[in-house]
Amino acid sequence: MARVSRKNKFLAAIAGRVVVGLIKAVKKTSRPVYQPPTFFDDLRAEVPFIMAMWHGQFMMLADLNTREYKVAAMVARHGDGEIVAHFLRQFDISAIRGAGAGHRKRDRGGAYALRAAVRALEEGTIVAMTADVPPSRPRHAGNGIVTLARLSGRPIIPVAAATSRFIVLNTWSKMTINLPFSDLALVAGDPIFVAPDADDAELERKRREVENSLNAATSRAYEIAQATEPKLDTSTSQTTSSRNT
Repeated sequence: MARVSRKNKFLAAIAGRVVVGLIKAVKKTSRPVYQPPTFFDDLRAEVPFIMAMWHGQFMMLADLNTREYKVAAMVARHGDGEIVAHFLRQFDISAIRGAGAGHRKRDRGGAYALRAAVRALEEGTIVAMTADVPPSRPRHAGNGIVTLARLSGRPIIPVAAATSRFIVLNTWSKMTINLPFSDLALVAGDPIFVAPDADDAELERKRREVENSLNAATSRAYEIAQATEPKLDTSTSQTTSSRNT
């Protein structure tokens, strides 16, 4: 695993505290709406499960942890992963460090993370992971999440969150920063199981099912929050931000 300097760890810890404070402020000042109304009961019925989310839309999902079960999240070893790992700890979510390589050649710890995630599920831990792989197409599910479901035998549950007020960063994933004093919508899709003997064609069918279900949950969350869903493109430029306030 790549070493992180003390300076970067310190900066990540500060940034993590800022994110935690913002998440708590959004939760405290916003009106939550859950769909279905049996949101938490439906999730409890499938423990342990794989919680799927889109890369740019995960900010408010950390606060879903009810502390009833162990939760671990797949977090990249590099870049913003250190910040994410710091703020997840504040919600009692451990980090499995590693990510898929996407179209890049270098090792990002994906194989290690996959094995660790299978073990975590076998031990009864909920595993949260983004379905899309940076810096590929946003909201395009990769193969990693369906492979994990096949190996573990546990279901994938697509989950999305949206607020009526937010800032969209001009990153590859259109990362959304949720803002306080919002309508807050949290939506869960139906469980998706992958058979242990699924061949390549079946894995691709399930990958598309995850992608479509997660897109539907995301669109529904923005609809409930009465907000305009951020438009996506294939650009990875990071020059400006847009607002929905």
